[in-house]
Amino acid sequence: MTDLTDRMRTCATYLLTTQLMRDYDAVKDATDLLIEASNALEAVPPPLGEPMAILEPVAPKPVATPPVPRAVWTAGDLPAPPLGKPSYRPPRVCPECDSRANKLVFRDSTKLMLACPVCSFAWEYKP
Repeated sequence: MTDLTDRMRTCATYLLTTQLMRDYDAVKDATDLLIEASNALEAVPPPLGEPMAILEPVAPKPVATPPVPRAVWTAGDLPAPPLGKPSYRPPRVCPECDSRANKLVFRDSTKLMLACPVCSFAWEYKP
């Protein structure tokens, strides 16, 4: 509302300072009406309306976490594999330290040998 009254008073000030004010009675009446209306609008504050009700905070619902599935052996009546080192190992994995680093390859008579660069263990390569 203050923006409207400020604009009305700015228009009235402009009209009072121009040559039009001296020439026409209608301009003088319009200026007086602008000033009177801006004063009337400023005197009566606009209604604010009903106060808003204070809402009670709502507690968040607990989130149900699903149970963590356990590892289950699903091969029927077959026994579970033993824990520890796996029985099958790719030919390039060190049987001692389980390293997958690039192995050193050398020949020992007719055998092709692999040597681990981590633990220096050597074994025969069998594809």
